[in-house]
Amino acid sequence: MIIVEGQTLTADAAGSFSAIGANASKIFQAMSDSSEMFVYPSRRELTFEIKFRSETIAAARALQNSRAAFATFYYSACNELFWSLTGEGGFELRPGRQPSEAIRDIFRNGDAYAFECATAMMIVFYKALIETVREERFNAVFQHLYLWDWQNHPFFPLRNINHVGSGIPGDIRYFKNPEVNPQTPQWQGENAVDLSNHLYFGHGIGILPAEQIIAELNKYRRRGAEISAFLMPGATRPDYLALSELDAGGQTDVIRIAAGTSTYTF
Repeated sequence: MIIVEGQTLTADAAGSFSAIGANASKIFQAMSDSSEMFVYPSRRELTFEIKFRSETIAAARALQNSRAAFATFYYSACNELFWSLTGEGGFELRPGRQPSEAIRDIFRNGDAYAFECATAMMIVFYKALIETVREERFNAVFQHLYLWDWQNHPFFPLRNINHVGSGIPGDIRYFKNPEVNPQTPQWQGENAVDLSNHLYFGHGIGILPAEQIIAELNKYRRRGAEISAFLMPGATRPDYLALSELDAGGQTDVIRIAAGTSTYTF
């Protein structure tokens, strides 16, 4: 259910969002049909979320085509013209480099990169944000960009939703492998972008239907395992309402974003 300014939008309104992105109508339809309530103070915030979700899907497909490799944190690699590789396997933006160009380099020069699937999800999110907000605004806010797992993203708040039903295109879902072989712990699960049409992108697995991702994970269960891998009921999403303020404000406006128990001001 979608509620804007106190009014419920029906599925008939999907066409009015079609120009926002290639998957905008599907995203609107999924949100409208969902048992979740998506509430917005104005149409601007709804438009922002639909655009962001559509760009998330596009970024996931682009990352699949980038030739960037999957690697555990120990074996991470990056283009050191833009990033410094830290001891924990993270990518720290080099001084003087534009954050937007450093993110785009991952998609242009994927052969120089290797990273874990949670890092891949944040790369997808950042690429989507670059395409959704003004680039100069992105570069002003993310001057100290650091890519590593889901952590260390104070200006990019995330929300974990426990139950999302069928989910919404652009969601990050998690396929859990509860009886993973201890010799291959990297296959304990897979973060994946919901691409719509029952397809998911997982870094290192590719673009597959849910049942095929589950089949791949099941290849890495411990001997004697009886429990199949499965798609968990929740999802990880950006805090779209908070991030929409990045595009709404001017270069010198003060923006306050809450992340966890902390509030960040810039």
